[in-house]
Order: sequence, then C-alpha cells, then structure tokens
Amino acid sequence: MEVELKLLLDPADNARLIAHPLIASHARAPMRTQDLSAHYFDTPDLHLLHHDAGLRVRKMDGEWIQTMKAGGSVQSGLHQRNEWENVVSHAWPQLGKLRKAIGAHSEWRAMLDAPDLKDRLEVLFAVKVERSSWDLDYQGSQIELVLDQGHIERHGKRDDINEIELELKSGDPASLFEFALQLLDDIPLRLSNSSKAERGYALCRDTGTVIAKAAPLTLREDANAAQALTAILSNCLDQIQRNEPAVIGSDNSEAVHQMRVGVRRLRSALKLFEETIECPAPLLDDIAWLGAQLGSARDWEVLLESTLARVSDTPGGQSGMMELQNLVLQTARGQRGQAVQALLSPRYARLLLSLGLWMQRLPGASDGADAHDNPLAAAADDFAHHTIQRLHKKMQRRAEATIDEDEHAVHRLRIAGKRARYAVEFFSSLYKPRSAKRFLDTLSEMQDALGLHNDVVVAERLLRELQDHHPHAGAAIGYARGYLQAQQACEASNVADFRLLVRLLRPPRRA
Repeated sequence: MEVELKLLLDPADNARLIAHPLIASHARAPMRTQDLSAHYFDTPDLHLLHHDAGLRVRKMDGEWIQTMKAGGSVQSGLHQRNEWENVVSHAWPQLGKLRKAIGAHSEWRAMLDAPDLKDRLEVLFAVKVERSSWDLDYQGSQIELVLDQGHIERHGKRDDINEIELELKSGDPASLFEFALQLLDDIPLRLSNSSKAERGYALCRDTGTVIAKAAPLTLREDANAAQALTAILSNCLDQIQRNEPAVIGSDNSEAVHQMRVGVRRLRSALKLFEETIECPAPLLDDIAWLGAQLGSARDWEVLLESTLARVSDTPGGQSGMMELQNLVLQTARGQRGQAVQALLSPRYARLLLSLGLWMQRLPGASDGADAHDNPLAAAADDFAHHTIQRLHKKMQRRAEATIDEDEHAVHRLRIAGKRARYAVEFFSSLYKPRSAKRFLDTLSEMQDALGLHNDVVVAERLLRELQDHHPHAGAAIGYARGYLQAQQACEASNVADFRLLVRLLRPPRRA
C-alpha cells in the first residue's frame, strides 16, 4: 500500500523549498535529481479507469518500470492506494508480470483478465518531470520527499506540474501531516487530491470543472464509533475538496453550493460526536471561518439567480430592475472572489492539514485499538441509534414550539431537521433502506419548503446591506424588499403542516 501526501506550490517557491533548513536537518543524504518520462496506458473505453486503476511505464535509471495503482482512498490530501511495480523489458506493459505480482485471488487480477486487454491497450497521455528527491528521517518515520516540475501532455494539450509528494516508507502517517505543517510555516502550499493519472485522464476526457455532491457512504457493520467518525469526516472532506477546482476556476454557483454543503456536513458530523471526542477549538474556528466565506458567496448568488427572479418589476420599469440586478451581480462576484482567495490561502491549507493530522490521531480508529476508557470504541450502530433518537426528539420539540410569525423559531426547526437528516445520511447503511429513505424524503420535503422561506429572510438582510451602500438605488431596492415580504406573507410556511408531519415521523429502523 502506497501512502503519500500531495501538495501544490508556486514554481517561484521551488528554490525556497530546496534550501529549506527543515529538509537539510532531516535528510539522510544529498538531494538526487532525475528526468522522468512515463506513458500511461488504458483501452479506448477506459477499462482501467472504470475499475479505479492506473497503469504506467516509466524509464528510470536506464530501466523500464511498470506500475499499477488501484483502489484506496484520499483523505485531506493523503493518498492510500494499492501499488504493484516490476521491471519490464521495453516501453510497453507486460500484463503477465503484473498478474503474478497481484496474485490469483484478487479483484484486480480479474480486471487484468478482461478479454483482449493486452491488444486493446494504448498510450493515453505522457508525463515528463524533473524530479528532485530526498530521503528523510523524521520523528521516527522514513519519508521520501520529492519535488516534481514538468507537465502532462495529450495530443498537444498540456497541464503543468509543480508539486510535492511526501511518501511514507515506514512509520506513522501522522508524520506526513506534521512535516507538511512545518513547511507551511514558511512556504505557501495547497493540498492536492488529484494524482498525475487523474489529471491526465481529465485531459483525455476534457470534462472541464466538475461539481461534486456527497458520495454515498457505507459503514462496516462491525465498525466502532471512531471508525465511523473517520469515514464520515473523510466523506465530508471529499465533497469539500472535489469542489475546490470549480469554485476557483469557474463561475458555476453550484460549486459554491456543494462545497458549502460539504462544510455544513462536516460541522454537523463533529457536533454529532462532540460528547465523545472534542475537536480542538482552533480547528472549529477555522471550519466556521471557511463556512462563513462560502456562505456569504452562496447567499449573494442565491439572491442573484433565484430570489430576485420572484420580483416582477420595480419603479422605473425594466431599467430599475436591471440596475438592482447589476448591483447584486457585482457584489456576488466580489464575494465569490473573496471565497476563492480563502481557498488559496495558507489558512485553508493549514485547516485541511491540521484536520487530517487530528483524524490520524483519533483513538480507536484502527482495528484492534485499545478500547479501555475510550467512548469512541462503542459500536457505531449503537452510537447511531442513540444519536438519531436524540435528534428526532429535539426536532419534535422544536416543531411543537414553532409558529408561523416567529422567524427565529422557524429557522431553529429548519436547522434541527437538517442535522437529523445529515445524521441519518451518515449512518443510513446501518438502517433498513426503505425506513431510512422514508425518513430522509420527509425531511428533504420540509427542508425545501423552509429553505425557500429562509431565502427571503436572507434576501431582506442582503438588500438592507445593499441599500446602506448604494442609497441612489433605494427605490428599486425598497420595492424588491416590499415585494418579497408581501409574497412571503401570501405564501405562509405552513408550519402547522410541518408540525404534524414531524409529529408523525418515526426514526428509521436498524438493519
């Protein structure tokens, strides 16, 4: 199993990295340099990619070496993948050698046994880098640090590479995060969840930016609470990080929305477990900061693309509405820009690295861990049952205390419903599917209706803020505020219906 942490840095900082005293103090030997050229192979229908595998042949020190990586996971930039490697006689894969290395009883062996695979393989893209590398002794762990400078190319298209890889040769994975955090004190870095193979396939498929919803989560039936927490946090981080490129490199509002959902799910997950494990206060502060950066951008984009569409006209006719929309558009762009700068900042990188380090140190997350005096050693299904029962009762209390005219109470009900929904989504694999789906569908219906109500509440706050900064547009802004308030009054949130719905709703049943 290959375990490595990938980090991106600006080429202007390469010299600072090479001369960094942290490397000099832990290196066992002088820096090595190599020119590496690799070809990545797959079939025209991307057979290997569809099986979550990558295959390359690279020339290294005068030898051709084939490598296949498959399966595994990525968590806060930490890549863990199965890896098989052997020497071949030429610049083309030798599948027979790979089959022997993998063994007879493996899903990866079955993948390689596909009919005519050898004849269907072709070069999809090439990777050429100049590699600088060091062997490090760091806090009892053996780490290989490499700096790769180069590019990926496919039919004339290029994607430049300037990245660090910290590969654990032996020792504790936490040491990779600790080393990276020390580097981050002096050099701006960003975590990367994309391997060179993934970036090459992106060139092949030319998919552009991708919007990522939360991936399905399946917990082991015998998982303890610590293992469940690790899996849940990894799932949330995956959603957050997979939306980074689209938030930074596009103007698609759905990217901000999904990344913000990932942060909300992350905060909800930490709150679910707060009585059994305490997340450090600085981490919670940084997560709240990230949520605020994305939340502000999302609120203005919703106002621009959704809420203002409910306003049919303004004083002055179409020109008045166009002026208002333009003001909101400029503000939304500014907030989006601030969110992008937050994602490019050392604070965001430190948040991800620190969270990854904290997750590595969770007590009881590994099989066979000491369960003595560790509340996270409890069975995940018992933890889930008690947690969801508690959240269900809290949601019922909130519903009974809610009336239409109390916006704060309606908001509290919406938040209680959202937390209950996230909890059931996290643990849904431990419940009967139909029972969990019925619970989630009901809460989603309630969330959608209360969400529309909340959009107008948020719009009122934003339009007031806009009016303070742009008094010359007061007539159009005032008309929009009044129109939305009147529309809200005519479209009551039907809290009585939701109160009955929550009263009748039963928690899902265990599998």
